[in-house]
Amino acid sequence: MDQDPITRAIGYLSEAFETGNPLAPLPAEIALTTQDDAEEVAGGVLARLGFAPCGVRVAPAADGSLITGPMLEARFLDDGAGLSLEIMRHGRASAALLGVLGAALEPEATSPPEITAIHPALDVSASRFTQGPADRLAEIADLAGLGLLVLGKRRPIPETPSRVALVEGEGAARGRPFDLHAAFAKAAAEARRLGGLPAGAVLVVAGLGAPVVGLKAGAQLTARFTGIGKVSARCG
Repeated sequence: MDQDPITRAIGYLSEAFETGNPLAPLPAEIALTTQDDAEEVAGGVLARLGFAPCGVRVAPAADGSLITGPMLEARFLDDGAGLSLEIMRHGRASAALLGVLGAALEPEATSPPEITAIHPALDVSASRFTQGPADRLAEIADLAGLGLLVLGKRRPIPETPSRVALVEGEGAARGRPFDLHAAFAKAAAEARRLGGLPAGAVLVVAGLGAPVVGLKAGAQLTARFTGIGKVSARCG
């Protein structure tokens, strides 16, 4: 894709992010055809808006695959936060963890990431597109569907295997096992592919163990992690 279509795509998505107005599908002449182009658009949107990412986020796309994008500190919310369905178009939530890096992720390194602490989280994906993203490339360009991240209390990494359950209301569910270290290793590899991260930056791994849940008016969502804690949010 030549530079002019990329510049146009950056303009479309930047305006939608700034104004909060929904966006029609990208015109056919600037439709994204490669992951490199999609990631270049996402980076261009950040630059156009003057946003500096605080880390990298790996989350489930609408098609079920995992996609990578930036994390922005302005998108953090506290435990118990309310989620506006008007703002979170096509909103989906999944159980997530945020890890704080104790050492830089150098691009050429292959060692496991040094995570000093983690937060239980609810990752909320959204879309600037009126009908949702046309495909995973459009979703990557749209900051990987970045919506909000609701954070629980900071915890040390558990020494025993953890399980996670994502429940609605007062319901109970048996937690599903997940490999915490493998999830962060994948996120670290993605961060290195994109150029690395400094110490103090964050890695967000979403879609852990439990299914992705669509946001519904009045719903209360809680992600529970054995040995780590829980975090909740309510849909307005």
